[in-house]
Amino acid sequence: MSGRTHVLIPAGIAAILFDSDPLLVLTAGIAGLVPDIDEPYSVIGQRLWFLAWWIKYLCGHRTMSHSLLMVGVVSVLGLLVLIPPVYVCAIAIGLGSHLVLDGLSGGVQLWWPSKQRWVIGQYPIYGTTDRLLMVGGMLLFLVSWWSRMQSVVSPQ
Repeated sequence: MSGRTHVLIPAGIAAILFDSDPLLVLTAGIAGLVPDIDEPYSVIGQRLWFLAWWIKYLCGHRTMSHSLLMVGVVSVLGLLVLIPPVYVCAIAIGLGSHLVLDGLSGGVQLWWPSKQRWVIGQYPIYGTTDRLLMVGGMLLFLVSWWSRMQSVVSPQ
């Protein structure tokens, strides 16, 4: 899926789960981009190109960084370095949603280092499904934000 979908879906999920907390929504959205560090032409890969080329050369695209092992290692490391659990959860939401979204657009090596690909669908990047998911992420965020604003404006 596209970078914008990888940001908006976890941001929308985090907005619903964490009552639109801006820092948690931002954390989940940014974490949704991180697995594409193995692709130099991705949103994050263009900014960290020196790292992206190195990772792609060593591991390939949609392998190590698109695996449950990566989600688990990042989560455990986050807890070990005393990142608050709610932020680790937001990071895991971003990373995990990326795996599902890329599973919809051709597949990932979910059980890396196994070479077996986990494929949900073959929907094209920037296609109709990508756009619908992006709009869905925006709607999740807006509904959550609206609900939070209503409770701030008219507390009960």
